Order: sequence, then C-alpha cells, then structure tokens
Amino acid sequence: MGERTDEDAGADASGVSDHDRNADRRTTEPPAADPRFPVPLRGVAVDPETRCAHWDDPVDVVALRFGCCGAFYPCDRCHDAVADHPAEPWPRDRFSEPAVLCGVCGATMTPPEYFACGDSCPDCGAAFNPGCRAHRDRYFEPRSEE
Repeated sequence: MGERTDEDAGADASGVSDHDRNADRRTTEPPAADPRFPVPLRGVAVDPETRCAHWDDPVDVVALRFGCCGAFYPCDRCHDAVADHPAEPWPRDRFSEPAVLCGVCGATMTPPEYFACGDSCPDCGAAFNPGCRAHRDRYFEPRSEE
C-alpha cells in the first residue's frame, strides 16, 4: 500500500520520471521543520503533499502529530529515522487538539475528526489511505480497557 521498494524506478503512466517526481522532496530533521507546511513537519524525502520515502501513493497525504515531541511526520518510520527519541502516540487527553494534517490543503483535524472523516479530507475532499486504520495505534493512544 504505497510503500516504496527498491524496484520502484523509471517513469509512471504519465511519463513522469522518478527524478522529476522526487525533485521537490526534502528531508527535515529536528530542530528544523519543513517550511512548506503550516505545522512543524519533519520526515524523510517528503514531497509537497506529505508523501514520504516510505509511503507515496496518491492517497498517502496525511501527516500525524506525535505525543513525544509535538511534531508532525508522514509516518512512524520517518519519526524513527530523524528524531533522537522513541515515538509516542498522540495522547487521548489531548484529542481535542489538532493532530492530523491534510497534505493536500493544509487543513488540520483533531483525532476524532480524522476518525470520522471517512478516509477523505473534510475540507478539500482529498482521498486518504484507508490502510492507515490498521496501524492507528502507532499514532494515537488507544482507549484504555476498563
């Protein structure tokens, strides 16, 4: 699901080469943030819509905020690659704060808004990767079992 492999090379169906497609990708490490985004975003080979070196299908346009540092990353692997600390999911007691960024329009959402959005941005309608639901616990603290 969007994860890049070493076999990914050449041109896509539109004839755009990997070099042209990747020309505007940036890796940003702390303490710097990528100035293209309205939130503190970091990651590995991030394109202008938040696709990264690890996930770059058309629907991979969400960046998520981590509880450990408050920064947004396209994925947990980006966090692991550039941060100097272990990743911690966004805490439940902060679910009223924005923790999700649409890479297409720059809108931010709270976790409940993101969970309810039906895999598309409520502001611009951009499609989000539905496969991300399978590893939501990496990004958001799960409900405690009582």
